[in-house]
Amino acid sequence: MWRCPLCQQPLQQSDRTWRCENRHAFDEAKSGYLNLLPVQQKKSKQPGDDKTMVNARRHFHDAKGYQPLMAALVAIIQEQYAGQTEVRIFDAGCGEGSYLGFIVQALQDAGVTVQASGCDIAKHAVDLAAKRYKNCHFAVASSVNLPLKDASQDVVLQVFAPGSNHEYERVIAPGGLLIAVDPAENHLWSVKQAIYDKPRQHNVDFTERPGFSQLIEKRVSFTVDLSDPQSRQGLLEMTPYYWRLPRDEAQTRFAGLQQVEADFVVHIWQRQHS
Repeated sequence: MWRCPLCQQPLQQSDRTWRCENRHAFDEAKSGYLNLLPVQQKKSKQPGDDKTMVNARRHFHDAKGYQPLMAALVAIIQEQYAGQTEVRIFDAGCGEGSYLGFIVQALQDAGVTVQASGCDIAKHAVDLAAKRYKNCHFAVASSVNLPLKDASQDVVLQVFAPGSNHEYERVIAPGGLLIAVDPAENHLWSVKQAIYDKPRQHNVDFTERPGFSQLIEKRVSFTVDLSDPQSRQGLLEMTPYYWRLPRDEAQTRFAGLQQVEADFVVHIWQRQHS
């Protein structure tokens, strides 16, 4: 499945080391992930979300804040692969792994064999994912330079993450799916109102994807209960809006926030047969 980020040749595993035919070698970390992000692909010393935002996201997902969205993604995959007993899923920009972990567990509970993997540019996030979700494989890697073999995936997830349509076209097998999740117009509207004098709705604007046909556009909207202070703090700290305010002012503005709007648009694209 993995390919070398330096020469694009397949990687083969020997104990805890992965090597390509050109003798590039990558050792598994103690938690089990691979670091497939070469120095020349890094744009900063510690790319991706910082530890505070990653930890906040883990706490929020542990409180099941976005579980309706995760359940909707499971339902989409089950509908598109009804009757199929095995599926290969990759999460491009997996963060700390909550989406992939939830989806894999639900599919396995339904009797589907899942080969699951994911990557993120944030090392701390991938480490957390690898420690918890032992039934998945993870790598530190850029979602615009996926360390995957050609046509190796049935489903690729892109949840609030940047990506490369060219890479998705390369790694998704013909007939496979790209499931892209983005914020819709009213996402976190109450949070925006607390920060901005003139808040703006999200601009949901999508262009055609070469190599893909759009199957479905689905809106997923629900209310997130934030009466638990830990859930509220987790949501706030995992969003960029919160960090635009001084800490004391942020705490004051959001102290009475008891619920918030979750509003998403899910696009399902099918890889065309060449």
